[in-house]
Amino acid sequence: MLLFVLALQTTLFKDLRPFGVAGQIILLFVICAGIQFGISIGAIVGLVAGLMFDFVVSTPAGLGSITLGVTGATAGLYLYFFPNPIWWLRLVSVAFASLIGEIYVLIAQAMVGLGVVIELRLLTIIAVVAAINVGLSPGFLIITRWTLSERKKDR
Repeated sequence: MLLFVLALQTTLFKDLRPFGVAGQIILLFVICAGIQFGISIGAIVGLVAGLMFDFVVSTPAGLGSITLGVTGATAGLYLYFFPNPIWWLRLVSVAFASLIGEIYVLIAQAMVGLGVVIELRLLTIIAVVAAINVGLSPGFLIITRWTLSERKKDR
């Protein structure tokens, strides 16, 4: 499933740019995994998704893996604060985790010297990514639940 999400990220969502900002659906998949299954699953899915993303883009290897892993773990904290959530609370958590994830990317890029410039455009980027992620999150919550749930063996 991550391969399919990565393919969508690098093809369709690379060209669809509302307000000049590309949607980050690989980030959304990691956030949904963390929100539904906790810190450890969110971190593992984030590390794997980030490593796959690093092989496709030209950023330093491991940068996406670290940022998506930390973002997945941060989204996994949601279960500790809200063990039995209401549906709209998950949407708020997706928006908040998207904001945090974009900030993690900026921090990681600054740490490796990629020259991050703090400007007002960053607010547009964060707002558009959060809005796209909230809009697509009901479908992605279903997909991550189906993909990552444990199957019972029939005997």
